[in-house]
Amino acid sequence: MRIVLFIGLLSLSLFAKEVELPSELNAWKNLSYLQAAKNINDAKGASVSINVASVVGLINTPKVQYIVRPVKEGGTVSYGGIFQFEIKEKGTYRIALGNASWIDLIKDNKAVISVAHGGGPENSGIRKMVDYILDAGIYTLQLSAGGDSSTPLLVTKIK
Repeated sequence: MRIVLFIGLLSLSLFAKEVELPSELNAWKNLSYLQAAKNINDAKGASVSINVASVVGLINTPKVQYIVRPVKEGGTVSYGGIFQFEIKEKGTYRIALGNASWIDLIKDNKAVISVAHGGGPENSGIRKMVDYILDAGIYTLQLSAGGDSSTPLLVTKIK
């Protein structure tokens, strides 16, 4: 019986259809690694590149020194971190995550308001997507209240 089950699972994985992603999310298929910063002073070392997906290592939330208090901090067993990225061209940008961590986007010590949010394409591994209209400049991305010590992350321009 175990052999039959194994062969069945193997055949499903061999013939599984690859998920079609919109072009702006294609980078999701090639993940690098990036460790989150614990505070703003270390955030330059946690620099996110636009259109480059990474599995990001997160830190136990009580050890993170956020520059703006997160809307959802999470408890002592949650994970988060701080990242930075630079926008060179004004437009609409999407932050995609593989988990349900809370996203706070900060510019000039103020929260940036999102314009849309939703889930990712079915079976893509994208759990959450949040869109922002951004001007050129340096942004701080704060993740908090995450249930996992790592998650895929992508910041991409959509318009």
